[in-house]
Amino acid sequence: MLFVFLFLLGPLITYFYAKKIAIWFKGVKRIDNRKDLKGYPKLAEIVRTIKAICRHYEIPMPEIGIYPSREINAFATGRPGDSLIAISTGLIKNFTDEEIKGVLAHEVSHLIHKDLRFILLVQGICDLVIIILSSFVFALAMSRRSDEEESFGSQIVRFIFAYLLYYIVTIVLRIIALIIVCWVTRKRELKADRKGAEIIGTDRMIATLKKLLALEKKEESLDDFLPEEKTPEDDLDFEELKKQSNDQQSEPNSISLLKISTGKKKKDWLLELFRTHPPLEERIAALKSLKKQRGNF
Repeated sequence: MLFVFLFLLGPLITYFYAKKIAIWFKGVKRIDNRKDLKGYPKLAEIVRTIKAICRHYEIPMPEIGIYPSREINAFATGRPGDSLIAISTGLIKNFTDEEIKGVLAHEVSHLIHKDLRFILLVQGICDLVIIILSSFVFALAMSRRSDEEESFGSQIVRFIFAYLLYYIVTIVLRIIALIIVCWVTRKRELKADRKGAEIIGTDRMIATLKKLLALEKKEESLDDFLPEEKTPEDDLDFEELKKQSNDQQSEPNSISLLKISTGKKKKDWLLELFRTHPPLEERIAALKSLKKQRGNF
């Protein structure tokens, strides 16, 4: 029982400490509690928008922050009553207020649907199944007839074989579990897009995704299309904003799974199984189909 608990400790820690992990990992600086937001129009509008959505859907207000990054992205994380929505400085610079609202609607949708909890629950169930099946295979490989005499050397060989089989089965099951979790995450992303369209309108949600797609397709580096002129947000006295975070570093699932976009991906049928987000083209097409069904204009 203790072994099972230790095996599931990762998802539990992620769930209860997701917000703290994100703040530390991405250098997020909170903005919703600042008294000088009037001097930063975009940030003030971000806070107003999230407050309005949360009030309408009667969910606890998350902390709101920004993090230093050239990536055009945002993410939601945390558990109900202890959540966070963080927006990259790259997104704030490159998106208009209306486009940012589409991003915020998507991220608040993750909180409305309690997506982090749902995804971690799926991951936990998969981990539990892996433990049970792998242990069963190990026990089966170690079993022998009670009347069968076996030398010490044979016992060692049996143990090595059982352990290798256990290791192989665990790896195979983990790959299958990862495919399942990624599939679930893609479905939750499409669900968040639909909810975002409900919040701000289908056309505005589509426009936001199209902007992400346009930036994704640019051949230049992100540095090439970041504005040169300063904005009021550049004057924020944040130590974290004096350095740029490494956008290529591996992120915890509590951050990467609930982003608005994962950036450009190479087309490969095998890699598609491990995508956490559907391609932006597919997300836009899904919203257009939704608009046609509902007759939203």
